[in-house]
Amino acid sequence: MATTEATEAEYRAQFEEIRQGTDRWPPLHDLMGIEMVRVTPTTILSMVLSDQVRGQVPGTVHGGILATFADVASAIALWNSYDMNTEAPVTTDLHARYYRQPKAGPLTADASVIHKGRHLLGTECVVTDAEERVLARTTATYMVVPFEG
Repeated sequence: MATTEATEAEYRAQFEEIRQGTDRWPPLHDLMGIEMVRVTPTTILSMVLSDQVRGQVPGTVHGGILATFADVASAIALWNSYDMNTEAPVTTDLHARYYRQPKAGPLTADASVIHKGRHLLGTECVVTDAEERVLARTTATYMVVPFEG
């Protein structure tokens, strides 16, 4: 795994390139309204509260959406941990603990890298609402795999 430290501007450009110009940005992420706030020193993303992310009970957010939000933030936090031109992180384990539903949006995911091994990478992420109340916490493990081709 080759790694290089990039500047915040380079990360933003990479985010927009992936988001706009490749098939590596799933349509679900646009549906969720994910935006980059910053990438370093920790990765912070924001997400709008909309009908597209609501749970079965009015006023709630679907738990899978919260886990996906944390997974996206965590994967972006790993960007300087592998060669983005030839490799990709694949989630091998994600543990989510849900604490409460949001009172107001937007939601924020703050992810950090806690382990950089040769083959496995680990993250932690905290998802909060606009009042900075913790909604969920996740830990995740990723394996870096080469692109096929």
